[in-house]
Order: sequence, then structure tokens, then C-alpha cells
Amino acid sequence: MAVKRLGVVIDPVALDFLSIALAVVAADTFVNRETWSANGWTRELRLDVPLARPEVWQDIGSDLERALNFLSGDRWTLSFRDQGLEPPTKEAVLRHYRSHIAIGSADCTCLFSGGLDSLIGARQLADTGRTPLLVSHSYRGDQSYQKYLAPRLGKKLPRFAANANPVFAGPNKSDTTMRTRSLGFLAFGVVAANAVLAKKPSAGAVDLFVPENGFIALNAPLTRRRIGAHSTRTTHPNFLSQVQSILDKVGLGVRLQNPYRHMTKGEMLSGMLPNDDFAHAAVSTVSCGKWKRKSQQCGHCVPCLIRRAAFAKAGVDDATSYQYPDLGALWDRPDIRDDVVAMLVATARDERGLRQRAIASGPLPFDPVERANWFGVHKRGLEEVASYLSSQGFGT
Repeated sequence: MAVKRLGVVIDPVALDFLSIALAVVAADTFVNRETWSANGWTRELRLDVPLARPEVWQDIGSDLERALNFLSGDRWTLSFRDQGLEPPTKEAVLRHYRSHIAIGSADCTCLFSGGLDSLIGARQLADTGRTPLLVSHSYRGDQSYQKYLAPRLGKKLPRFAANANPVFAGPNKSDTTMRTRSLGFLAFGVVAANAVLAKKPSAGAVDLFVPENGFIALNAPLTRRRIGAHSTRTTHPNFLSQVQSILDKVGLGVRLQNPYRHMTKGEMLSGMLPNDDFAHAAVSTVSCGKWKRKSQQCGHCVPCLIRRAAFAKAGVDDATSYQYPDLGALWDRPDIRDDVVAMLVATARDERGLRQRAIASGPLPFDPVERANWFGVHKRGLEEVASYLSSQGFGT
């Protein structure tokens, strides 16, 4: 079990949260939408999860269901029973002392995917004197660039990497939308934060940083037809707020933090400059939503477009090797130009509907200042991409 490498005995409730998350990711993966959805998207999913402390979760089931419904766009029903996975005992942990990660110096945790935002988040924590335990969800092919970037954060930081990629040997076709995969990543972060807290129990709670620019976190639909199938809700404020409430209710001392929620990716990158070493590392990050297909960033998906616009905003030469570096060449490729067209439509639309489109992604905080900042980052994010597309010869 990967958690043995953390070198402490994990709270059973934290491990239960990981068990729930991984069960959800597996169900989401193995129940194909095309086959099992009545409307082409929404599925009815019933999941019975064995837990170490099921009594803690019985009254939280409806909260989890609401969060999952929002995250994946499905209708979830959860039930819990005993005989679940128990954390490794102190003796079992000690037997694996050679593989222990030195987490004693860590004072917080930070998700570290190897993307540009996570690089900025980890580097700024290090620059301000924090020592985050980096948490990586290392799917096939991810470890190479994560290992390359980790030493380029200003100081040596401990890193916990785990891979929980569900594999099914049966005849069913797996679902590729993967809307809940982020929950598994977040759950590993919660377990890591619990390990840091075990080392420093007097802290009472540990910060878990989830670095994500606000434009992507909000991920407002670019067009009407993208409200469901093409809009993820990985770090949307409504989802993270619901998860925080769940963690609080079960007594896990973890504080979810996204200090970049009101910044665009270009604003985040600009804040790290001038720094030639960091700019070089930034180019080595991976943002692409289609990267795993060919181990190369495509250059035309929505995350790639936002990435390219960020480099342009910051004035950094984007030396990324894109599969399609020339966006103009996509115009004769109707099979792959959809994201570019959608972004052109979104950036060309009248500003009067901006707030409605931002809210269409999900409920925003009621606090007027927080709410206004979400509207602001949505507007500036569109402007950032529009400026880049205009520089590439597209009228917006």
C-alpha cells in the first residue's frame, strides 16, 4: 500500500475517504455513458463501499452524493458497510522504513500534477518559506515530467506519488470522460495532509493547496452545448466547498486552499517573472487534455489554448513541442478544430451574457466580493485567450 511510504499511521477516516474516492473513480470509469445513460450523459450509479469506519460516514452519504452529482453530472446513490480496508499498523509501517518519505519538515501539502499551475503553486510556497509535501497522482507517462520538475522548485521538497488507475478485464467498454478522476487525486492529498498532521498534531489542521487558475477552475461553458459533456468541475468553488464541508463533518483537519482562484493562468505566470530558470521549467510542464493519447501536447484543446495564451500574456517564448503548432492549419480539419471554434465563439460573444455563462458552470459563493472576483477572472480569462487568438490571425 502506497501510504506506508508516508511513515506514519494514517487516520482510518482519511483512508476511508480515499477508499470512497477510488471506488467512485472505478465506477465512473467502468460504467460507459453511451451504454448506460438514458439521455447520452447522466447515469444512475449505485455504489456500496466497504469502509474501516462506516458509522462515521452514514450521515454524510447525502453530502457526498450531492458533491458527486455536481462533479460528474450523474445521479449517485452511496451506501457503506464494514470490513473495509484498515490503515497499515505501526509495525507494518516500520517494516517499510527504507521506503519512507521524509515528511518531518513539511508544514502543508500541495497537489503537484506537473502542470503549469501546480509548478507555480509549489514554487511560490517554497519561495515564501513554506515546505509543502508534494502529492502527485502518477498515471502512466506522468512520472517522467513530474520527476523532472520536482527538483526545480527552489529547494528540495518531499514528494508522495501514487498511481490508482482502475483497470477492468471484462468485456465492457470503459468510459473516457473521467469526470471524477480529480476526486482520487484530491483524496490522496487528504491522506498526505493527514500524515503531515500526524507529525504535527498541535497544528490542529493542515493546508492542502490545490493550485488552479480561476478561469479553468470556473470552466464556464464556451457554448450552450458544452454545459454538460465538455465542461469539467474539478476545482470549481462549489465542488471544493462541498468537499471541505464533508472533511469538516468527519473531523479531518484539512483546509483546502486555492490562492489562485481569482487569477488567470497568464497572471499566475507573469507573477513568477523575470526568472529565466523558471520560464524554462514552465515550458516543460504539461497542460494538454489529450496528452496521454500520443505523449505530446496537441496545441488545440481548451487547456492548450489557455496555456498558449498564458505564455503570450507573460511574454515568455513558448517552446513547447505541440502536435499542431499552427492553429490556422486546423481550419481544414473539422475533426479537431472544435475547441478552437468554441473558444472563438465564446470570446466574440456580447459581454452582457458573461455573468450568466459564469453561473451556468455551477453555483458561485454568495459573498459579494468573492462572487465579483469569480466574474472578473472569467472575463479576463476570455480576454487573455482572445488576445492570443487575435495575434494568431483569428478575428474575435
